[in-house]
Amino acid sequence: MGIFDSLQRTKTRKRLYNFDLQEIYRKGRFANDTDVDYEFFENLNANKLLKLTKKSKNNNLIELWGKLDMKSYIDYDLGNTVNLYYINCNHPTPVKKLENYDYMPDDARKMNLLDIKYIKKFAIEGLEFQNIYLATFEIMDPEEYYRPYVLFFTKNKNNQWIQIGYGYDSNDNGNVEIFMDVFNYPVFLNSKGYLMAPLSNKREKLDVYDYITEKSIKKLFKN
Repeated sequence: MGIFDSLQRTKTRKRLYNFDLQEIYRKGRFANDTDVDYEFFENLNANKLLKLTKKSKNNNLIELWGKLDMKSYIDYDLGNTVNLYYINCNHPTPVKKLENYDYMPDDARKMNLLDIKYIKKFAIEGLEFQNIYLATFEIMDPEEYYRPYVLFFTKNKNNQWIQIGYGYDSNDNGNVEIFMDVFNYPVFLNSKGYLMAPLSNKREKLDVYDYITEKSIKKLFKN
């Protein structure tokens, strides 16, 4: 199994475990509340996981997992998930606004976080990026395949998480189109971990220094 296999399209769900996020986020309390404080609940979950951590090479991975896993749960609960495979464009429309929302399977309404990879640095199209965290999700498409959706994060000088890019396999060709804030065109990432630039035709292998998966989180609760 390769470390970038989570980018592959599959017929079955790759995420196996679900953690009891309702302990922190009470669904009934916010059933009619459209102004949920995402950051508050994301921090609660992240802090819960960090308290379970005894030794870790990179607690940023634990923190970001806690935030993103909680966000995907709240998005699902409120219908705010963005499934780009259903709208056939990169305009971020929440699923609750789609005409077929009531008929969409649950796995098409929810992003399942699979892993987060820490990449110390990489260069593409003449620009160098440092301390990048690549989060990979899966979500079901209209043909009921599980497809990749990725987010790129880093921390700013104030130690705050900022998203710098996102991507998905819009052409169903195995390559994830990556839209970075600094480019006005996509670059491509394949399931072997190669980032490919369309203008220069150069490619760079992303060197993963550390990573976390759902199995890593499950171990925290066992320790």
